[in-house]
Amino acid sequence: MHTCHQPDLVQGLNELSEEEALHVSRVLRMKQGAQVRLVDGHGKVATGVVVDVGKKSVRVEAEEVIVEASRPQGLSLVVSPTKQSDRFEWLIEKATELGVDNIIPVWTQRSERRIDKHARWQKVVVSATKQCQRIWMPVLAEACNVSDLFESHPELLNQRGAVAHCMPTVDHVPDRVSWSDFQSSLQQAWIAIGPEGDFAPEEVQALHAKGATPVNLGSQRLRTETAGMAAVARFNQRVH
Repeated sequence: MHTCHQPDLVQGLNELSEEEALHVSRVLRMKQGAQVRLVDGHGKVATGVVVDVGKKSVRVEAEEVIVEASRPQGLSLVVSPTKQSDRFEWLIEKATELGVDNIIPVWTQRSERRIDKHARWQKVVVSATKQCQRIWMPVLAEACNVSDLFESHPELLNQRGAVAHCMPTVDHVPDRVSWSDFQSSLQQAWIAIGPEGDFAPEEVQALHAKGATPVNLGSQRLRTETAGMAAVARFNQRVH
């Protein structure tokens, strides 16, 4: 059954957005009587029946709306966008499919491109949420400087956090521990993944000063998007 994103999901008649309507009518060629699944991305889900199909509009009659009252705890991925935007979009897509809770893009000293494509990235999140049939959509934050991370997201101070880096040692910072071991008993956590040139030592020091534990993701040196996906996959595997 095809899933549609319906932000204002209600029991009864729902008019799909123009983008969703065009996909349902022109790509999927659905007719009156077809069934679809509706999600709002914030804990509501319903099965509906297409009752009207126009050139740019589709209306769906939703049956009982099921509400999941509280957002499940999970992993917040703090990550530097890659120079090549398609790689970062791939990470957003896969992290969403793997169950990430929050995605927080950050600019670092070594970030090679500083263009916040939030609208485009949000479309990737929506598409991946529908694809994997999640009820709760990941929260995609506006990009910020890593130095402003805790000012923009003070809730992270109340969670266990980690910073992944590839340096053998960093002055005044403990040696890295395994990410798998660090998060093995946690229901909620965050991890910071740096850019292709890694975090600068002072950035690791600053994150550690705010409570982040230095971690490694294995013996191989991973690209940013691979490291992010590996971190989310291991956390999701442990939780489920």
